[in-house]
Amino acid sequence: IVEVAMDKPGSALFGVSNGANPLEVLVPFFGFKLISQSNSAAGVTNTITVTLTANYNLADGSTVTISGLTGSQTADAGSLAVTSTGGDLGTTGAWAQSSGTLVLTAASGGTTQGTACEVTFELTNTAATQTSPAVSVEAAISDGSATVVANIAQVAMDKPDTDLFGVSNGANPLEVLVPALSAKGIGQSTPGSGETNTITVTLTANYNLAAGSTVTIWGLT
Repeated sequence: IVEVAMDKPGSALFGVSNGANPLEVLVPFFGFKLISQSNSAAGVTNTITVTLTANYNLADGSTVTISGLTGSQTADAGSLAVTSTGGDLGTTGAWAQSSGTLVLTAASGGTTQGTACEVTFELTNTAATQTSPAVSVEAAISDGSATVVANIAQVAMDKPDTDLFGVSNGANPLEVLVPALSAKGIGQSTPGSGETNTITVTLTANYNLAAGSTVTIWGLT
């Protein structure tokens, strides 16, 4: 039999174009890996939003591990409720407080190559001021059963680095600032009995006080 070129499937595999062709190789990675938060105030419930786009399908059984979310007050509880859109990385994740690690498991079709999957979950912020910790992500890619066919190596996640409610970098995950008034002066125009008296209050806050915010002054007896 004379030498001839062999035929190749030319079909995608795990979302990789021509992935079924022999020795077609593509390094798995997250092309988009953003993490942000809804609130930087100390001690409050904070919604963390993770958006991921992979160059492989993350089929059922694939796991995505987010680590480094340290400093929250959310204790280990076996599982943490999550919500996924644009794909399905499950409805709960395994949470470890000390390492700030959340493990998500793909289900119901998982996510497809090139499609952004957004996952949200809630953590309780620390009671003290802290800088956003370094957060990383990695994945074990399943073929839809129990077999791991590829891995995405651990890499640092991207942060918005934008202000939130006037707090510098307040949109970064677990960036926490205790709200405070740095200036809080109060004075009057006259001590004369029976006179009309103008009270002047001067306040400077380390957060924006947007429309609907309330400031309560008491003790003016």
